[in-house]
Amino acid sequence: MKVTRILLGAIATTSAAEASNKARRQDCPKIHIFGARETTAPPGFGSASTVVNLVQQANDGATSESIVYPAAGGNVYAASVTAGVAAVANQTSTFNQMCPDSKIVMVGYSQGAQIVDDAFCGGPDGFSLNTTRASVSPGVSEMVAAIILMGDPRHVNGLPFNVGNATAGGFAARPARFRCAAFENIIQAYCDAEDPFCAKGNSTATHQGYGREYGQAALRFVQSRLKESGTSSNGTGIVPVNEVAKQVMSSYSWMLVAFCGLALL
Repeated sequence: MKVTRILLGAIATTSAAEASNKARRQDCPKIHIFGARETTAPPGFGSASTVVNLVQQANDGATSESIVYPAAGGNVYAASVTAGVAAVANQTSTFNQMCPDSKIVMVGYSQGAQIVDDAFCGGPDGFSLNTTRASVSPGVSEMVAAIILMGDPRHVNGLPFNVGNATAGGFAARPARFRCAAFENIIQAYCDAEDPFCAKGNSTATHQGYGREYGQAALRFVQSRLKESGTSSNGTGIVPVNEVAKQVMSSYSWMLVAFCGLALL
């Protein structure tokens, strides 16, 4: 009887804990979009908002959040990038721990593209980052479906995910023959030759115009990667309560079988 009471208590504890976890996950979206703004833009998405909004509107129930970092320029630019890389790693990891089954889409613009690039592809990056390792967690690496970089100062010619006519590197260009092998199939990086930040041009209008010029192309790419990852754009992506209950029952059914066997002893 003592064994029976212990086993019943274990069943109750397990079912309550799993019910809580499942109920929490039922509020998770299928798709969550992170956006990182450009230098000196006010808190929020900045120019990344064009693509963030396009993706969110195309996927029912998708949610979004901005990367919270200084986005500062001048003599504190390097420190701002360091803080931004850490923010990308921390915010994506926090979300992934809460919603481990949700797909992640990243959108970075200018300095925002640089911090996303560094967080997923590693460094070094001047005084901002001294490691070649990615900063994002394994869970995030597994669940990220698409990465959009626009006007990235880390641009270097010859990468398989480059889009645009720029051949010159940005002011924080990657070294020649650099590869971001782990993620190169899910990245699109937009840069045109006239851009003074991701290339060697002199048109700030070009730098600020990627959403207008390439927004729809970026959306098509994101949607294709989401489809390939098995994430549907239809529906809210919220697990019904009765499905949660079904999963909870399944998860501890083995304990009921064990209990029945012990009861016969």
